[in-house]
Amino acid sequence: MRIASRPGCLLIPGMVNAHTHLDLTHIGPRPHDPELGFGPWVGMIRDNRRTTAEGVSESVDQGAALSLRAGVVAVGDIAGAVAGRASLLAVEALKNTPLSGVSFIEFFAFGPREHLALAWLDEAVREAGRRGWLADPLAPVQVGVQPHAPYSVSPNAYLAAAPGFAGRFCTHLAESPEERRFLTRAEGPLREMIESLGLWTADAERVLGKASSPIQHVRENALRRVSLVAHVNDASDDDLDLLAEAGVSVAYCPRASAYFGAERHFGPHRYREMLARGINVALGTDSIVNLPPEATQRGISIWDEMRFLHARDQTDPLVLLRMGTRNAAKGLELPSGAFEIRDSHNIAGLVAVDTSPDRGKENPLESALRSVAEPELLLHSTDSCLTGVR
Repeated sequence: MRIASRPGCLLIPGMVNAHTHLDLTHIGPRPHDPELGFGPWVGMIRDNRRTTAEGVSESVDQGAALSLRAGVVAVGDIAGAVAGRASLLAVEALKNTPLSGVSFIEFFAFGPREHLALAWLDEAVREAGRRGWLADPLAPVQVGVQPHAPYSVSPNAYLAAAPGFAGRFCTHLAESPEERRFLTRAEGPLREMIESLGLWTADAERVLGKASSPIQHVRENALRRVSLVAHVNDASDDDLDLLAEAGVSVAYCPRASAYFGAERHFGPHRYREMLARGINVALGTDSIVNLPPEATQRGISIWDEMRFLHARDQTDPLVLLRMGTRNAAKGLELPSGAFEIRDSHNIAGLVAVDTSPDRGKENPLESALRSVAEPELLLHSTDSCLTGVR
């Protein structure tokens, strides 16, 4: 038995990253000028995305190591489409890491090849079933499905995707001004890109430009199918009502929103209002690409997302801790008890964070958030050698 002694530290549960793209870790942090819009950034991702099993596995392995370094033990990872086709490469890669969570098979289905894209997704889901990945509800890594976003997946495709699949669905939603412009007015850079790819159809003309917001656009489709939506930078009061009524969880990625300049277009993120309305809000990081350069050393860190919000918004530290543990587990439909320190619960991980320089203050969690120390993962459910912590 080995005893870990960390005097002056606060113990918290292992954290959960509700939304990340570990298969982009090899790209590393990249600068971005929000004034240039979303398009150039998307082009950079497309140019640098890996498409081989070895390349994807290496990137996911690197992302898993950086997650564990930051005290993250479970993730909602997006298994990116490879060459536009739904793929199990990142699913398999995540299953071979120490992380638990959900790997969401991403797909695109818009335009004249929509039916082919749905067939590729169905093939991937069937293959996951043949490999036994869908049969065990207690497997460390569960498999989900990710319709990419309402500007890259048609309304019909949200409902037609993976017939018979009863697992988890998530999607990107209400992320950028380009998305709003495309879905509410059927114009802008996203339409230009879709037209340039030969994907614009009469059906697109019929369904786009009719809603007052991206969330209104998907109300009869995505919100009937998904349980987790990522980002939601763009939300009106009516949109918040729809999210609350649908019972979906929101994965908010604070530093990613700041990286893309979301507040310049939509104002401050409404995560606190969402929580007040009973919407389950979890924390995510998005990919390492939108994190600061020090992420390559500090890790892909939910703690740093919490620290960012506490410094910027003075958010209650306990609320932040819930968003990075229990709420995130709920959004991914993982057992929330594994991410709480309670008697009679098997915990997924245990993390120590230094309370300096404010040690002795009334709120040790706030002191830890103000410290410059990095979280240290003391116990992980896969560890067999660490049986005591004090």
